[in-house]
Amino acid sequence: MPSLSRIQILAVITCLLLSEIANCDSNTTNVSNDFGGDFEPLTNFFFFPPFSDNISDAKCKLHSRIYQQELRKFTLWAVKMFDASTKFPTGILSGSHYDFGNFDECLQVKAQLGGELIAGKYCLAKLAFSPSDQEHLEIIEKTPSLQTYSYNESAWQTIKRFAVDPSKRIRHEVNWALCIPDSCHSRDLGVQLNEALQKAVTKFNFRGRISVDESNCQTADSAIPVTLTRGDITFLSIIGFCVTIVILCTMADLFTSISTLQKYRPSGYSEKLIEAFSASSNVHKLLTYSENPDGLDCLHGLKFISICLIIMGHRVMFALSTPIVNTDFIEGFYSKILAMNLLNGPIVVDTFFLISGFLVCHLLLEQYQNNKNINILVLYLHRYIRLTPVYIVLLAFYCTMFIKMGDGPLWTEKVGREMSRCQTTWWINLLYINNYVNVDNLCMFQSWYISADFHLFMIAPFIVKLISSRPKFGVTVLVILICVSTASTFWSIYHKNLDALLLLYIRTLENPLANQTFREVYMPTHTRATPYFIGIATAYILNRIRAKNIVIPKSIVWIGWLVSIFFVEATIYSAWYFYVPDSSYSALNSAIYGAGHHIMWTVGVCFMIIAMSTGNGAFIEPVFAWRPVITLSRLCYCAFLCHGGLQLYSVAALRNPISASLYNLTWFSMGDITLSFFAAFFLSLVFESPILRLESILRKKGLSSESNEDLTKKTDSLETVGKEI
Repeated sequence: MPSLSRIQILAVITCLLLSEIANCDSNTTNVSNDFGGDFEPLTNFFFFPPFSDNISDAKCKLHSRIYQQELRKFTLWAVKMFDASTKFPTGILSGSHYDFGNFDECLQVKAQLGGELIAGKYCLAKLAFSPSDQEHLEIIEKTPSLQTYSYNESAWQTIKRFAVDPSKRIRHEVNWALCIPDSCHSRDLGVQLNEALQKAVTKFNFRGRISVDESNCQTADSAIPVTLTRGDITFLSIIGFCVTIVILCTMADLFTSISTLQKYRPSGYSEKLIEAFSASSNVHKLLTYSENPDGLDCLHGLKFISICLIIMGHRVMFALSTPIVNTDFIEGFYSKILAMNLLNGPIVVDTFFLISGFLVCHLLLEQYQNNKNINILVLYLHRYIRLTPVYIVLLAFYCTMFIKMGDGPLWTEKVGREMSRCQTTWWINLLYINNYVNVDNLCMFQSWYISADFHLFMIAPFIVKLISSRPKFGVTVLVILICVSTASTFWSIYHKNLDALLLLYIRTLENPLANQTFREVYMPTHTRATPYFIGIATAYILNRIRAKNIVIPKSIVWIGWLVSIFFVEATIYSAWYFYVPDSSYSALNSAIYGAGHHIMWTVGVCFMIIAMSTGNGAFIEPVFAWRPVITLSRLCYCAFLCHGGLQLYSVAALRNPISASLYNLTWFSMGDITLSFFAAFFLSLVFESPILRLESILRKKGLSSESNEDLTKKTDSLETVGKEI
């Protein structure tokens, strides 16, 4: 095996070249001998390929020996395998706990030697370490201050501080890449590494434990599976069929629109079916705009801005859980109050609940007040058809082809885990119960919202019916529901000593489903219902304002705007209290804030809706009702569904840890938003719009009575509600 002397010689040569400047030639050799001699076992452990005679697999042992022999000869394939491996992890104390080596170079290695075929296998090994001597053990057993430290203190003290501080990424673990012969299993690599580690730590007072999981090992064949399963073929066939139908109907629609060919254009239901699947017809419908007589065009802008903020927030969440070179930059966010604009981003989800509840009440209340009957079952069916087709397409993609769309050091861990979850729980998603059932295996992390919204939609018609027929009793019931939902949030936090809100710490975001606050407060419908019910109340208030022709005085408008802005900003920045380091936990304070901040945010946004809907939106209203914004808002549901997959892809395909900065996060977010809406446009043209129009055609064909015709018009208008995601 090559010795450390070569490295020492290089160090001496370097110092000789720089001796005119640095004057280091006089003592370099002595320092190199003393210092290098001490560190030689540790350097050998990280620098050179591991080998052990205790490997159980004979073929792995043979190939490992051949690899080392060929490396001594400087054979190209062996050098490439060595070159692709991590030499020594850096930046551990700064929170950089991943060193990926060169993933692609490793998988490209192939060699034929004397009948033995050797290929590269890329593995990520994890080392967890701690001090072994009594002196340092006593140091780390003391609970350190999270804020005060000295550069002259023991490094173990710093590591301990980061271990007990939830806002810090732990510093006692490191993951590094090794390129080994593909005949070796992760068990063989673990044996070699642990044996080499015991030799390395003899002169250093620390102990370590190495683990290598086979799921973190990849070969050229396993990185991107080329064999299509039955599910893959079925998925691709359905997608191909749908795209073909859209292309054919688009061509038929365009060609028969030409004056000389109009005589060939079908009529009646045949024409409607062609238009339903025609991309040109659906694009025209997407771009067509007619002013809303109710003055609710502002909701389009509110919805579009909210989805952009959600996509940006999810990008920040993915970035925080991604291997980062400068983790200390991210950790510095948690002590800055201005960072709450990002760290308290999840509160924006309440805006979606508010808009959905508002529109359901607004549209149904209008029907009830006009004495029109509503078939609740048809309403539910329409809602299910509105939400489900695109949802099914993306679930099927996650279950089948997603894993074959890329590769990377973390691809199997992240995309493979997501695929496994979806293959297990896809049916739970389609029943819209995934925010209660098997939440540990949640497929598509953002899908909990769709289920919560669907549950609330099923309740809403009964509440609105009560408000319409018996206003006082209905309003009383609505107030009780708001109080019950708020109390359930309060009790969940207080009784179980949970956080006031989902604290976006790095450790939490590495696996949100393991966080109790996420599972028991953030996702369940009963703890997220308050904004939805307040949205219903807001629609009723607006209905009364218009029914009585109430003109809101300008003084009230200005005061209302100031108060609403204060509520929104106070909600965002008050979360900083729960990120303050060394702050003591209070279940009562957490419960009060956890239940109350949803109300503050929602009330602030509610006034904005009322103000803009009554012509008191000043310069904001025209921006929110801008035609391009209205068009983009119609794609929000599809963008909401697909943006998570795009962000997951970008993280799983990383070849190197990223450098975090506000500029990079903004740049990535803009890319996410752009790609999400392009993907949403495709999904809308091929799946969403055709199926919705087909459902409308079939429903109208099967209805004949006057009441059913009214129901048809009503459910068509409710299509807007389904897009408020």
